[in-house]
Amino acid sequence: MLSIECQDLHHSYDGVHDALRGLSLRVAAGEVLALIGPNGAGKSTALRILATLLQPDRGRVLWDGHDAWADRYTVRPRIGFLGDGTALYAGMTAAGYLRFFAECYGQADRAVGPRVAELLAQFDLTTKADTAIADLSKGMRQRLAIARALVHRPQLLLLDEPADGLDPAARRQLRAILRQTADGGVGVVISSHILRELDGFCDAVAVMQKGRLEVFGTVDEVIERYEVSRRVHRIEVLRGIDRALKVLAGHRGLVERVERRPEAADAGVILVRIHGDSTAPAKILRELVAAEVDVLALHRVRSDLEDVYQSLGHEQVS
Repeated sequence: MLSIECQDLHHSYDGVHDALRGLSLRVAAGEVLALIGPNGAGKSTALRILATLLQPDRGRVLWDGHDAWADRYTVRPRIGFLGDGTALYAGMTAAGYLRFFAECYGQADRAVGPRVAELLAQFDLTTKADTAIADLSKGMRQRLAIARALVHRPQLLLLDEPADGLDPAARRQLRAILRQTADGGVGVVISSHILRELDGFCDAVAVMQKGRLEVFGTVDEVIERYEVSRRVHRIEVLRGIDRALKVLAGHRGLVERVERRPEAADAGVILVRIHGDSTAPAKILRELVAAEVDVLALHRVRSDLEDVYQSLGHEQVS
């Protein structure tokens, strides 16, 4: 697979309301594309059409220039798909579940064992290999479902809300796995409401609303195109971080995050939303210095995907 192109996709489930209205976008091999939009925007419908599980009413999907629906029985074995409500068989063990799907995809017996062991290790499930799925935690079941989507080494990976049920550490691990997967030449399309999880991880972004594509491009292009007045500033403190927090509290500064250095608890980084005009950060800097806070740097943080989304007026996404 070199690229997949959606051309003017339309679809309605009831013939009255449109789930997709003229969706056109492109996914290249080795690229991670984020689908962003509120519930009902058409993200899951788009994924199901890309997976050749749903035929569009109008338009088509092209795999390297060939109609995917016409070639769907050839295309499907090349796709890994994690949809909403993926079935997990409670009586199977974690290893047995992956082995079952590897065999469904026709993998040779000698290759199944090593591949299952590789995925169990990759998703930190080795110690749960012989545990029944019914006895796994929600996060473990979600990791197992994602591993199943990768078991046959697909050329296109489609994931609908894959971070659901994962703790922060597991989410970081998932991002690393998906980045590694894409770097191996796989096209990855990921739908998510958690915009902070996508910024800095995806190559391209598609913002959908009511079945339409409103924004499409690389992450950097989109952020530059919709640059908004970002009020979040990053303050790097060498000494006096607690005094800095007191100063910020006096300015109604909304502290978003404090990162203390393990080797020096009095040092670290503060991410704070500073209200007021462009002179407000300069005034705060003077007060920090007067309070004997050693400030290494204070600078505005660039806009991110969440800022872009909110600038478009769609606040339904968290």
